Amino acid sequence: MTYNTTMTSKGQITIPVAIRRNMGLKAGESVRFKFEKDNQVVIEKNDWKQGLSELNKEVSAHLTKNKIKPLSDEELDSAINESAGRAATERYQRSLGA
Repeated sequence: MTYNTTMTSKGQITIPVAIRRNMGLKAGESVRFKFEKDNQVVIEKNDWKQGLSELNKEVSAHLTKNKIKPLSDEELDSAINESAGRAATERYQRSLGA
């Protein structure tokens, strides 16, 4: 099925209601435009869960490829706490004018 729409002078277009319903789009939701071959454009619902899943796969592949062992939860907590402690100390020292 083909739908036509007109772009406004501000570059805005209205996504036809049938497409919005099919994609499950609601007002205020984000969409992503991707260029494909032959100047085709794909519109995707910008689903943060899907994006997070894709990022997780990319990070896992990078770690595996480069033989990097990820930090355990305990190691990560320790690193965060250490960094937060250093930042707090630096802020305190700046507040004293040091």
